[in-house]
Amino acid sequence: MQSSLTERLAHLRRRTGFSARPSEIEPLIALGIEGAVDRLLESPYDHSIDDEAVLRLLQGEQNNLQPQAVSAWWLYRMLVSQQPIQERMALFWHNHFATSAAKVQAGRLMLIQIQRFQRLGLDNFKTLVLEVAKDPAMLVWLDGVRNVKGKPNENFARELFELFTMGIGNYTERDIQEAARAFTGWSFSRVTASFVFNRNQHDAGEKEVFGKRGAFTGEDIIEMAVEHPATALHIARKFYQHFINDTEPPDERTVQDLARVFRESGYSIRALMRRLLLTPAFWSRLNWRKRVKSPVEFVVGALRQVGVGERLRAVNLSDGAGQRLLAAYLRLAIQWTRRIGQVLLYPPDVAGWEWGKAWITSTTMLERMRFAEFLLPQRGALGFATLNELVGLPAPRTLEEFAQRLEQTLDVALQPKTRASLLEYLQKRGGINALRQRDRQTVQGALQIVFSAPEFQML
Repeated sequence: MQSSLTERLAHLRRRTGFSARPSEIEPLIALGIEGAVDRLLESPYDHSIDDEAVLRLLQGEQNNLQPQAVSAWWLYRMLVSQQPIQERMALFWHNHFATSAAKVQAGRLMLIQIQRFQRLGLDNFKTLVLEVAKDPAMLVWLDGVRNVKGKPNENFARELFELFTMGIGNYTERDIQEAARAFTGWSFSRVTASFVFNRNQHDAGEKEVFGKRGAFTGEDIIEMAVEHPATALHIARKFYQHFINDTEPPDERTVQDLARVFRESGYSIRALMRRLLLTPAFWSRLNWRKRVKSPVEFVVGALRQVGVGERLRAVNLSDGAGQRLLAAYLRLAIQWTRRIGQVLLYPPDVAGWEWGKAWITSTTMLERMRFAEFLLPQRGALGFATLNELVGLPAPRTLEEFAQRLEQTLDVALQPKTRASLLEYLQKRGGINALRQRDRQTVQGALQIVFSAPEFQML
């Protein structure tokens, strides 16, 4: 079935961001698909967000920046950014280089790492891996600060090979042991939170890694790991699963093609993404709505879709009432991502979250349905008192028209069963009059039907 340009751009927007509002699609129409892809990738940083003001507000009276405040700040950026691909890439790398504040504990260090992902998320992969290896939060998380000459700690070297670059089966235990020696003496300043190389704690002796011998440094090991033939395939496969389809096995021909482009570009993440976003597999209707929304994607996507993100962006951060509203709203958003099964900065282990169908359980589905409570009044200027208010003007004249407008508002194609349940519910609540009623139960019930539908769980 031939898709319209608008439908294709909506698919592009929801996969590279979190939502597909008409206001996000319209600026891309004149560019066509290839032009739209280039526009999204060329300059993704949204400099208009006042990060310092938001962080100051969320830190409050605390002496130190807490990880929970950093989580809320990052969620704010996801909600309001006009360049959401930056946050989408940062989320991908946060899961790839999974680091938990449960061990790191310092909000300042977690902030530095997330901002690193935001800045380098589409840059060169070799640069990114090296920066992450020297990142203070990573040095704490994988015990790099305890890796010294004579007592090498293997944690980082192991995850560098197993998770960050090559994948299991492409190295030996001996490779890990020798590589760990190359990273001895890598630490950071607790005062400046900047990387420090302690030469007297570094093992400068000869090492043997991947069958090669030399007085390898940590930088050498990273270069060898990134350039290993298995790395490009491993990263290409993860990109395929995250951006194309995570419910079915990857198409290996596409993975091979992505890996080839990645290698030939000198490991440019931007080149990899461009190829992915223009590959036939990305545009195949067989892969549309084949990504299960993570809890963060579910919450952020729904709030952006109904316009809450734009309204949060407009909140006056110098006004007391605006500050209280924003802080309360972000706390609630963090609570809901936790209830649905994901807390930013707290991945379950070094492998990150298990994505795809693993997000869906009987418990998390109940919480996804109950997320309707978040969009109801009691949120000051950010709630929806009636169903008509949710879909905007002009007011729908029939229930069928309302269902169509709700599909656009929430970016979902309702299946016949879901649509029938919704219309039957609204008839019981008073027909067309139900759309005008300031009735919490009516609004909540209608949204719960959609939020619990299988089709709404897919991106």
